[in-house]
Amino acid sequence: MQDETVYKRDQKGKKIAKQLKPKSMRLKFKDRSIHIKRTITIGRDKNNDVVINDDPLISRRHATIEKDGPDYYIMDNGSTNGTYLNNNPTPRFEKVKIKRGDVITIGKTKLEIA
Repeated sequence: MQDETVYKRDQKGKKIAKQLKPKSMRLKFKDRSIHIKRTITIGRDKNNDVVINDDPLISRRHATIEKDGPDYYIMDNGSTNGTYLNNNPTPRFEKVKIKRGDVITIGKTKLEIA
């Protein structure tokens, strides 16, 4: 195979760049967008990565979003009012796979996976 230069602006270069780009996800809520790097904690407590302190239905340490290999998961941390994925309750302390377009509901707050 010949060694060739590929220009990033031509079709072949764009295709290669798209394959090399990590497909990271973002968590969108209340006009905010947070990059999901490895693990994100969600709750009312100020020590969480995502602090939602204006919703009394959210527990102090409500849920965790975690990246495991190429996949992402949500886990309810034993919250009082539960965590919902696309309007379906998630089991407590069990990882549930999430994907782009999913909507997580915690208390009255909706968080979108983008």
